[in-house]
Amino acid sequence: ITTEGGKPIDSKENYVNATFRFEDPSRFYTDEESLEVTGRIKGRGNTTWGMPKKPYRIKLDEKAHVFSRWGNKDWILLANYSDKTLLRNIMAMEISRICGMSWTPMMLSVEVYLNGQYQGVYAFSDHKEIAGHRVNIEVATETDLEGGYYLELEEAMDEPVCFKTVWDTPVMFHEPEYPTEAQQKYVKAWFDGFEHALERVQGEHDYAYRSYIDVPSFINYYIIQEITKNPDGNVRKSTYLTKEKGKPLEMYHVWDFDITLGNCDYTNFEKPEGWQMRYVKWYNQMFFDPAFKKAVVDRWNELYPTLCTQVIAFLDRQHTLMAGAESRNFDRWQILGVKVWPNYYYFPTYEEEYAFLKEFYEARIAWLNDQINSSEF
Repeated sequence: ITTEGGKPIDSKENYVNATFRFEDPSRFYTDEESLEVTGRIKGRGNTTWGMPKKPYRIKLDEKAHVFSRWGNKDWILLANYSDKTLLRNIMAMEISRICGMSWTPMMLSVEVYLNGQYQGVYAFSDHKEIAGHRVNIEVATETDLEGGYYLELEEAMDEPVCFKTVWDTPVMFHEPEYPTEAQQKYVKAWFDGFEHALERVQGEHDYAYRSYIDVPSFINYYIIQEITKNPDGNVRKSTYLTKEKGKPLEMYHVWDFDITLGNCDYTNFEKPEGWQMRYVKWYNQMFFDPAFKKAVVDRWNELYPTLCTQVIAFLDRQHTLMAGAESRNFDRWQILGVKVWPNYYYFPTYEEEYAFLKEFYEARIAWLNDQINSSEF
């Protein structure tokens, strides 16, 4: 990345003009060894923007096939500063793919140079946006009340239009970015209706909540967040839904996994045992529905053999592909053996960080398998 006049990238609001050269010398992802394009770059992220190794958002002047069969202008570089394996986000996307979310962002490891200075290993990713091969929905026009909408649950509530539901769930509009007042009321009424229906599940065995949501997508989302023991997955942050015309709410894709799988010092998040999502908000109520509980068990047992074999094999491939890049990253950022928020464990070598991730994952899915198939579940 070469910025115009060597300008620093010091803002999440203001883009800096830049030239980008993407190199794939082994032609591992594309048919070209090198691609050079122009565009703009700015900072991104909330907590991560405040860390020394900065994440970025890229907007190219023209669509380009960057390590991808799909051409697009908008891309993201995730710094993964807190995750010393540099792989948790990428690993979570593989779990998402296995679990069958409607969209799994393309994400892969790259090394980044900014104005000639080495910046380390990043995860290069699709941007979260409406597109035929990303969030593939038709956005509501001003005269179309019923959809579609691309929404996020995020307690920061930093989009132009936001609201809170009757259960105080924070909801933000991504698309349309500026919905009409009628559209806002329509979407809020849908969420409020869903939560009111959930209130009736336990006491009255009323399962009308099912008509408000795409149940299979909520189950897939549950399994991904439970496996990763994601502190941000409990229906308060980084949760992305769609509401399409004639369809219920769908958990469309997942995001944000750098402090998952034992990489967090919040109470009990460092342990592979224990529930993360089982008793959280919406899910606590849905589990009073015997049909929902059975569907979770059935889906888990369908996925478990693949989760046991393919995820570790995928991780090992990613580890091989690093090919020494991790050493260069930690020469640039000398944080091995140093606590970086919110690490609970921090090891003196990369190999120990990587081994811990694998061991945590294997222990986690083994514990979940025992619990989900127990009579107490």
